[in-house]
Amino acid sequence: MLDFFRKPIFLIILAAALIAAGVWAYISNRGSQTTSTTTTTTTTTSTTTETISNLTNADASTLADGIAAQLALADAKAAEVDKKLQLAAIEVDLPATMDQNSGSTYYIYTSTSDTLNNWVIAISNSDNKFVRSRTVKADYMGSLTSINRSFVKNNFVAALQIAEKNAGKDFRQGNTITGVKLTLKNADPKGWLYWFVDYSTSTNQKEIQIDASTGAVVPAS
Repeated sequence: MLDFFRKPIFLIILAAALIAAGVWAYISNRGSQTTSTTTTTTTTTSTTTETISNLTNADASTLADGIAAQLALADAKAAEVDKKLQLAAIEVDLPATMDQNSGSTYYIYTSTSDTLNNWVIAISNSDNKFVRSRTVKADYMGSLTSINRSFVKNNFVAALQIAEKNAGKDFRQGNTITGVKLTLKNADPKGWLYWFVDYSTSTNQKEIQIDASTGAVVPAS
């Protein structure tokens, strides 16, 4: 029996077996590495999610300083025209994307000494470039009363987000909107200060009225 183990044929078989075992171990190891790599890749891909970032989910408080600075610019430009002008309304026109720093904001000033015209300071939200114009009241915004700024506890970003939670988002998801307009002015009921958030499509519009002080939504009449 010992002579058999010394024969060349046994040595050849033994060598082949060792080679086969090595090849099998190599293949198994590569297969394990491939599986691990595939699993890692899959996990990485599944955790990469695109997030839409616009005014509907921005932190309204972090934008407050920029909004205040733009209002201060409008006040300064209105005072250059007439120091007696009083802020009576704000209109923010946004594109359908509602991106930060998009669209334009219109500051409307009125004076008791001018019964025919309002002054409008139009400012770009992207670069704060402005245009001043005297506009006939009947052509834009109508007759307005000056607003009490201490009642503005919610800026337009906060108002938009309140509207989103109160049917605005549902309206957007069910329609193709062309833009969103937010208007701050004294109005009915009670002549209080409100934000009017208007979602527009090519054929219709959804309006949500919000108390500028409390953030409460006014039920549709």
